Amino acid sequence: KNKTKNKTKNKTKNKHSKQNSTILCHSRSHLAVFMTSYLWQQTPPNNMAPDLSIDGQHDKRLDKPSLAAEEIDSPHHYPLRTPLGAVDDAFRRDGLSDTFFCSTPGKLHEPASYTNIDDGVLEVEVSKKLANLEERSSEIARFSETLSLDGHENKYAQKYHGDEDVTGSTASPTLTDLFGEMNASSDMNSTFVPESILVSSTPVANHDEERPHLVHKSDSTEIYRINDIGIKVLVGETSLEEQNKKLSHERNMANFLSSLSRRRKVIEKKDYDGRPALWFKWEEGVTLRSWLQKPEVELTSKVRVAMGIAKTLSEFHDGGVFYNNLSFDDIVLNTVEGVDIATFIDLSKSGFIDLRPKADKDYTDMLRRTDLKMMGHVFRAIFHGQHPSSQDYHNEEFIDKEILYDSETGDQHHHKRGKPSSPGDFLPSSHSCLPLYIHSLISSLVSPGSKSFIGYTNAKDVWLDLKYFSENPNSSIKKVQADQSIVNGRVVLSGDMMFYGRQVQLSMIQHFFESVIRNDACPQMSVISGCPGAGKSTSVNQIKSQFRDKNLLIIEGKFNKFSRPDSVLISALDALFANMIAESKTSDTSKSMRKRIHDAFGYENGLYESIPHLHVFLQGDTLSAHPSPMMGSKKANQVEFMLCRLIGAIASDEIPVVIYLDDLQWADQATLDLIGMLMLDPNIQHFGILGCYRDNEVDRRHPLFGLLEAVRLNGIDLTEIHVGPIERESVNSIVSDALCLPPSLCRPLSTVIHQKAGGVILFVIRFLNSLNKQGHLVYCLESRRWTWDLEKIKSERVSEDFVVHTTLQMNSLPKLVQTGFMNAACLGSNFNASILGKTIKDEGFDVCSFLKIGKDGGYIEESESGSYSWTHDQIQQAAYNLILPTQRESFHYHLGRRLLKNSANCDMNGDFLFMIVENMNRGTDLKLNRDEMTQLARLNLQAGNEAMSTSGFHSAAKYLQQGINLLSKDSWIHEYDLTIQLYDAALDTYYTAGQFSNFEVAVKQPLTHAICFEDKLNSYHHLVRFLTASGRSEEALETCLSVLKKLGEEIAPNADIKSLLAEASCVKQMIRNSSIDDMLDLPKLKDSHKIAKISFLSTAIRCSFEMNQVIFAIIICRMVKLSLQHGLHSISADAFSLYGALLTCPILADFEEAYKMGRLALRAIDILDAFMFKHQVFLFFYGSIALCKDPLQASVPKLLEGYKAGFALGDMESVTAYLQLYAGMAVWGCGDKLTRAGEIVRLHAKRMLQHKQVVSCKNILIHLQQATELIGLNEDVYSTFFNISEEEFFHQEMNCRGANSRKLILHTCRMYLAVMRGNMELAAREYESNGAEYQGGIRFIGTITRVFLAGLVGFFIARKQTSDVEKWIHVGVRSMDTMKSWTEDSSWNYEHKLFLLEAEYYFLKGDKHEHLASAKYKQSIAAAKKHKFKNDEGLAAQKAAVFHLHYNRKKEALTNFQHAKASYESWGAEGLVKEIEITIASLSQ
Repeated sequence: KNKTKNKTKNKTKNKHSKQNSTILCHSRSHLAVFMTSYLWQQTPPNNMAPDLSIDGQHDKRLDKPSLAAEEIDSPHHYPLRTPLGAVDDAFRRDGLSDTFFCSTPGKLHEPASYTNIDDGVLEVEVSKKLANLEERSSEIARFSETLSLDGHENKYAQKYHGDEDVTGSTASPTLTDLFGEMNASSDMNSTFVPESILVSSTPVANHDEERPHLVHKSDSTEIYRINDIGIKVLVGETSLEEQNKKLSHERNMANFLSSLSRRRKVIEKKDYDGRPALWFKWEEGVTLRSWLQKPEVELTSKVRVAMGIAKTLSEFHDGGVFYNNLSFDDIVLNTVEGVDIATFIDLSKSGFIDLRPKADKDYTDMLRRTDLKMMGHVFRAIFHGQHPSSQDYHNEEFIDKEILYDSETGDQHHHKRGKPSSPGDFLPSSHSCLPLYIHSLISSLVSPGSKSFIGYTNAKDVWLDLKYFSENPNSSIKKVQADQSIVNGRVVLSGDMMFYGRQVQLSMIQHFFESVIRNDACPQMSVISGCPGAGKSTSVNQIKSQFRDKNLLIIEGKFNKFSRPDSVLISALDALFANMIAESKTSDTSKSMRKRIHDAFGYENGLYESIPHLHVFLQGDTLSAHPSPMMGSKKANQVEFMLCRLIGAIASDEIPVVIYLDDLQWADQATLDLIGMLMLDPNIQHFGILGCYRDNEVDRRHPLFGLLEAVRLNGIDLTEIHVGPIERESVNSIVSDALCLPPSLCRPLSTVIHQKAGGVILFVIRFLNSLNKQGHLVYCLESRRWTWDLEKIKSERVSEDFVVHTTLQMNSLPKLVQTGFMNAACLGSNFNASILGKTIKDEGFDVCSFLKIGKDGGYIEESESGSYSWTHDQIQQAAYNLILPTQRESFHYHLGRRLLKNSANCDMNGDFLFMIVENMNRGTDLKLNRDEMTQLARLNLQAGNEAMSTSGFHSAAKYLQQGINLLSKDSWIHEYDLTIQLYDAALDTYYTAGQFSNFEVAVKQPLTHAICFEDKLNSYHHLVRFLTASGRSEEALETCLSVLKKLGEEIAPNADIKSLLAEASCVKQMIRNSSIDDMLDLPKLKDSHKIAKISFLSTAIRCSFEMNQVIFAIIICRMVKLSLQHGLHSISADAFSLYGALLTCPILADFEEAYKMGRLALRAIDILDAFMFKHQVFLFFYGSIALCKDPLQASVPKLLEGYKAGFALGDMESVTAYLQLYAGMAVWGCGDKLTRAGEIVRLHAKRMLQHKQVVSCKNILIHLQQATELIGLNEDVYSTFFNISEEEFFHQEMNCRGANSRKLILHTCRMYLAVMRGNMELAAREYESNGAEYQGGIRFIGTITRVFLAGLVGFFIARKQTSDVEKWIHVGVRSMDTMKSWTEDSSWNYEHKLFLLEAEYYFLKGDKHEHLASAKYKQSIAAAKKHKFKNDEGLAAQKAAVFHLHYNRKKEALTNFQHAKASYESWGAEGLVKEIEITIASLSQ
């Protein structure tokens, strides 16, 4: 060892001789530490250690030194805040046995042979020897390779490496060697020379490793350490007995606490060096005092440290111990797995807390509060970055004094707690970096609770509040400065507070939206229930805003107690298209949607008038689109049908659709039915419905529950979400965030608010606001926190009903403001300033001032469009309740009168008209004079017509019924025009809305009291439609004939074929020499009487078709004659197509003229603007006329086009007819694969039933049952749809009066199945029961099939039976002759049928005609194959096989059976394939 001598002056009482001292640095960290110590002695840098680095890396051991200060008992003794303390700590960390420690300059606790520090000068002798020189040499070598100080890398390491002294050891460099230049230039204390410090990388060997060394000494305590064990010895003048008592107490307290408590863990109490001692486990970490020396500590780190302290104190209190000595030196901090842990090390002053139920609660609370207050002082130092001295520790001034900043002068003012003279004088404290939340937490700890503010009572609440602050991302509790609103004493409540306690519900709503986006085929439905103000719609609004940019289209509608429910969905769709026009007129999304809508409707969309923006939206693609005139009066279910079609076109995989409907408790039956149709419509995909309703306003009898049950039964995904009152903790979170206060401090207040508001979140927020406005909740600028008088709040009388509470609040407002609220409430959920101004008669009322008060109070809000709405309909109800119940009728009526008086005629339409009428109708029970009642009746007529034009049928019925009720008894005399108009409109509306009971009562009035027949004609028109729709077709036909007679178009009830031929002959003469162009050049019909005639003839068509087809044909002839003689009308296009179809009947049979009239009808659609009749023209042309010449398969796509046109106009009768024709074409005419046809027919059968079109559904099911059996499915579709068997259905239909066309279809289907299966006897019975002698009628596919089947049955029965042979032969020959005449015009459609009938005829003739029969079978098979009639090809091959079997030609028979099988397989008739396979198997044996 190199030794140097260092002499110092001894200025203490203890005299020490001069000693040689050498400090051996065994690592780079020790070297850095000693350098720091050395420099510190020269120029201490303001109590801050220099940032020393070795190899460019900061030595972390300087940041968190494990000083022996943890073991100091006295709070008045602290370790020296210089790097000297860190020197000692670094030695101890690296296992050196000899260390030194300084508590204060000038005092040294002397372990081993250490000297003292005098005047800050260090003298140390290290008398250790190295035990292993070889190990030392290798360690120095490794150290030398890595040593780098301030860029002098390896310079001195290389110099000394390998140079050995006399002992053979490698020489170590001294600090003089390393820092010679610096040493030379520095003015250093001569007693502390760097030459005495050797640099080595080898630890100093400890000759006595088991010997404890002193790490701390005070007047009362000595602390020793040996490895991980600490020893506490009490010193001083106290007796051994007293020392034993104190140490035993500390041991008992430590052992009493749970092992989980963060306290010094005592091992045992036993003597040390002959003195009583406490042996304990050494706690690693850093004292809080050392931690506080860190510069620029982040707030999050401070919070974590505070949490650790609060957690430990909570464990003490929960364990029944109060600490009673919380100080900076008694808290050791450590980090375990990322969590800051605080350990309390000195338990000498702690005591027990009596946790028994009978304990003195006040006393135990006092003990806890003492600890809490001390913890508050500690927190103050932590968060404010201050390190108070011991004399400041209990100084109230330190905690309570605030420094307030004047924003205008820039001056600082010192104030004690108390309300400043003016709220605007001061802004927040100078500690502006400290959040208000933390400030309130600290001040609540150090200050006792008061009447206006309740402080903390336990440490666990403090920990929870700090944890809430740490984890909660809400920015409001992070607020550092009080904004101007708070300074002015106003509570600021954010909109996000409506979502507190709603995490589960929000998650479910989000899942619903995501499901609609993900799920392609299945519709989704979700309903949210809850009491008013629970936050249902607010939760939806929060989630749906996240999906605006995710290609999800949300259609929003809201029902209102004071508005028309049947207009909600229509208005929502109109708003949707208006927004799309404004936002994305040329976007690809809009273009693709236009195309889908055009594909679904064409250009004849019957919704244009109801949804005007739809027409404008579609024009973006096709400016030449023709707006289709609305039908005279649509049925409500027709509009529903069209709306389903429209929504099905809007929704796509590209843009899924969600319809969101709020307040479903006010939805009418029609809208709920429509929702059910949308959910069950199989054509609507990528779609969902989300609805909200108040569960306290509906019960199980409400139609909404019927809808939900139907949805469940049909297997639709239905999610029910309940939004109930929020829990007490959620209310506490709202209060905490609103007031920027820790939750525990708010709990007493929030508990009262929760009790009074019932957990209804809207009520909670409004009640909190009201407390603020009433002065019960105020902000104290000096204490920088909200305060309240809990007793006053508890005594506040608050109604449990939010509406009542809000009404009471409004009652405290000025009278004019109350008047404004009352008027606005009567205007509905939305209103604008100009309309509101028209309702006020008081000239002192200022609309702008009122609106500002309403907005500031949170009662109303302004939209982007400038209109206003209530923030919640409960607030609207509260405003409405300001009107006394006894005065409401008068208030409404006079408000409506003022609106009417102050408005121009041009304003009298749309919602403004409805607003006036709704209000005035509420006053009808008042004693109105005759003029007032007449005026109001006229307004109701106007409102009814307006509602009808927008498809608000039920609202229209309500207005018109109200108008009728206002009429006086002699109105037919004094107000005739108004009366007849009201009844005409009402009859139309009742029929359209399906209110048949009202219709039957009302229709009698005009028929009885109308002055002339023309005024009764409209009533008759509606009556015939009503009777037909009610299934009273016979009564309807009688009424038709009676009315037609009065119109001059008399038709005999018993008209026969002869009369028909005469009518047809007359028409034939009129068109014989006229071309299509000639007829289209005829003038337009203008005579009102003639228009009435053709209109009523058109009305009579439907009922006559069912009851008497001769009269049906005569009516068609009369319509054509009227058009050709007096001029063309839009109805003429329909008349021409009907007449063309009539000419296909066998009794008229003029196919060329039929085709000509059909072409005339097609062209007339455009020329006569007869778009509303397009679907009917297509029905008769492509369903009948075209079959005379064109291939049958070519008509199928045209039938689908006409089907869409009928669909667009909601003409359900025509739609049903199209579907029947399509099904007939697919099965009988092989126009499509059976499986595809079955799917389409099933789909539309469901739709018909969904739309309550039971009759139409039955017509379609007949074809579906036929297709199902041919396909081979074992299903009774009648049981599936109507829960009855096929036979029960058949007998019901046969016994049903009327419905002749459906009976005919049913017999034809059963007959066809029997023939295809070879059961000709059953087919014969079906034929005979069907009115066997009649094979006439318009040539639809059903007529063609019946004629063909009749011929096959006739020839077969004639061949098998001995009786009635001539009758059956006659049936067969007549069918064959008819088919022959049809074949002359269209060999494609009929040739193969004719060949098969001829083959059967020759088969009947016997052996002499065998070769002819065989040839005809082959011809039939070949022609059917050529013309792609797979069904008839298989039938012909099957018949040929039977023919060959008759002559015992099994091989030929087997070949034909196999051909038949292949044809049926291609067609998809697996049921027939299975039957033929059995026959083939038997023949092959």
